[in-house]
Amino acid sequence: MLNIILVNAHNYLGRGDEYVAKLKQGITRNLTVNHTFYVLTEQDLPEGATGWWNKLFLFQPGRFTGRCLFFDLDTVITGNLDDIAAYDGEFAMVDDWFHPHLATSSVMAWEAGKADQIYTSWEAAGKPQFHPRGDGGWIEQILPHADRFQKLFPGQFVSFKASCGNGVPEGARVVAFHGLPRPHHLSDLMNHW
Repeated sequence: MLNIILVNAHNYLGRGDEYVAKLKQGITRNLTVNHTFYVLTEQDLPEGATGWWNKLFLFQPGRFTGRCLFFDLDTVITGNLDDIAAYDGEFAMVDDWFHPHLATSSVMAWEAGKADQIYTSWEAAGKPQFHPRGDGGWIEQILPHADRFQKLFPGQFVSFKASCGNGVPEGARVVAFHGLPRPHHLSDLMNHW
């Protein structure tokens, strides 16, 4: 069973429930693999993190078992996810859209228990709330040789800002948003969102 994990801490953008519902609909339409959704809110997450740092609790030892696939809430699914869901490596994340030698945490996949050091090292460091590149920088610092989705699945992961100036590219399955605009600002993506 695949765990699909979303984090909606403190009602993301004041529209967290809407974003969760839309993303779950997009995933359900585009995934035939047997899966279970987990939506973590502030009630599920221990004290000690703000904003994106809440993602580090995904790697708390014992939180999940089996395969895990995480999406940021401001992600739009535009195609079949079965190949992506079949990823069976230890850990994968996304290249930074404008600096591809760096990584981001907008989509991540892992085998539960194989990336616990992300959390345990953060906890041992006193749960810092700063890294020059945020939580993605922390994760990349701990797992510098993580697989990258764009290399595993060329053309399937795109950034709205960097790749969708003329519409969503053919073959794209995951459109990541980072900053403005947000998915709810764009009526032409509503058929996917």
